[in-house]
Amino acid sequence: MAKDWLLHPWLERFLPDHMRPVDDHIFSDAHGLVIVQETEKALDRLIEYGRQIKSSQNFKKNGDTFHFRLKVNQKRMKLLSYENHKSGAAIKKRIVIEYFRKAYLPKNRQKRCKEATVQYIKNGQTFVRSIQQSTYFQGIFDKLEQLDDALLGDLIQNQNPAPVPTEQKDAEPSGEKDFIHSGEEPFHQLMELEKKKTESWQELPALINNRLSSLMEEIRRTGDLFDTLDVEDRYTVKRMLTKDIPSLVDTFLSLSSDNQEKQTEQLYEALVKMEVNVGKLREKTEHTKLEQMEQLIELNERRYPVKRNTPSE
Repeated sequence: MAKDWLLHPWLERFLPDHMRPVDDHIFSDAHGLVIVQETEKALDRLIEYGRQIKSSQNFKKNGDTFHFRLKVNQKRMKLLSYENHKSGAAIKKRIVIEYFRKAYLPKNRQKRCKEATVQYIKNGQTFVRSIQQSTYFQGIFDKLEQLDDALLGDLIQNQNPAPVPTEQKDAEPSGEKDFIHSGEEPFHQLMELEKKKTESWQELPALINNRLSSLMEEIRRTGDLFDTLDVEDRYTVKRMLTKDIPSLVDTFLSLSSDNQEKQTEQLYEALVKMEVNVGKLREKTEHTKLEQMEQLIELNERRYPVKRNTPSE
């Protein structure tokens, strides 16, 4: 009841910034709702695979015009979604939602939403407004509820595990678990690959061996930035380590000497393409971090402008 009183227009002037309802006109231009739609799509993807998430995770998605982040632990989910400089939106927006999970606050949906704000800059001034009552964001709140249901359903299933038929287990798409459990760095898989390289792949030609070492070094450098990669990019790196490289090398070594000689150039080119691809992922991540730094500097300059003293006449 108390929160209903806060919705009265005559009380709005007395509310702190983060509790004042957002003026929906900032979403009225042609690109204004893209960030809402893209955030819903990202949540839909997580809901689809939510039953496979069994621990605290950080999820990231870098689109062409926006960035999406979601932190999940046993108590809460925190969502961050914001437009980058490539967005065509007239007013760049930054959405922050902090949601207490049902296992922690099971009864009241409204109380579960601890924070739901949009931050934006207009006419050189920074605004923070509440989106909790905005019709544009009800779909996002619904999807957070659905994601929480998916996660809780998985916890219940873990407590009472049911036998899974062999056919059904085999039919499950390989790699999807890694696609979701993307917070782990790839160093374990890299160590396994290095072990195979020294123990099982000793007969590789020197040319291929050197190229493989170069590729693994590039992956190791990318591993230091693994938490900043997109979910899809993390999956690409892990698949490369666990499937693509071992399959290529093992198949090559199973060939006769004559056929190995014929396929050496093709294998070399395949490893080069992998290395170039991993290098591009690392460069993209560095570029994203640079963009974020530039945005923070710009925001800081707007918040704390330097006032110059004008000389008196």
